[in-house]
Amino acid sequence: MCVPHTMEAGKHSASQGQGSRGGVPLEPFIHQVGGHTSMMRYDDHTVCKPLISREQRFYESLPPEMKEFTPEYK
Repeated sequence: MCVPHTMEAGKHSASQGQGSRGGVPLEPFIHQVGGHTSMMRYDDHTVCKPLISREQRFYESLPPEMKEFTPEYK
């Protein structure tokens, strides 16, 4: 779970038994297309954005044959 540095990721960590509370430092994603919701960059390979339940269902139900053509969902 990626969250802006001003938010806490503790709820997610606690549910995994880690028990640590703290934020994940993120930077603004500078290549964002105007009009889209705020996206943040975690590292050179990971972009974080707000979770939309419809989009989550799409990635979780994606046929295995299509996965090589879509962004990795974490």
